[in-house]
Amino acid sequence: MDRVLTVSSYGICLFSLDVLEDFFKKKKVRSKKLLKNFQDNHNRYLTLLTEGIWIPFLPIDSIKYVIKLDNYNQSFDDEWEEKLVYHDFNIEVQDTLWIASMGLFYEFDKNKFIGNDEVSYQTLDGITLNSGFGYNVSSGKYSVSIKGYARKNKLDYPNANFGFLFSLVKVNEFEGFNDPREDERYNFNVADMD
Repeated sequence: MDRVLTVSSYGICLFSLDVLEDFFKKKKVRSKKLLKNFQDNHNRYLTLLTEGIWIPFLPIDSIKYVIKLDNYNQSFDDEWEEKLVYHDFNIEVQDTLWIASMGLFYEFDKNKFIGNDEVSYQTLDGITLNSGFGYNVSSGKYSVSIKGYARKNKLDYPNANFGFLFSLVKVNEFEGFNDPREDERYNFNVADMD
């Protein structure tokens, strides 16, 4: 069964909760409005990328995406076409890697993640939508590659017609960093690539 992430804002991010919390304690960040905090403090944002605390990738359409992790031997089959690939983003993991909708960072609640392997919510119609998935990943530093896919033959709503595959390669140390918000270098909006 595919893991389908519903993006309710304009992006997806990767993080490890324990690494994120350690960073906040060290930097004395108490705000729950993490996205605003990162946007208002560019140096902090760059530190998050450099130290592998958080990887945001945006802007992307606010729709459903199939999420796969290569390290779980997951891949997209021949019904899908690769549309983009980017390499060398930093992430440090302590036990669990989260792949989540950026919307969870508007008003961050760590309790949504503790003891869970997914974060979900109910629509007014009683439909459950997922806004984050946790993956058990060995602790360490990783270089992340992101691949974007589109279905060759689109399925009707509410099926996800786009997806992302993440690949993690363990590294001893981070060597520099890439900023996914460099618009002239990166375009993650796979839903807009036909």
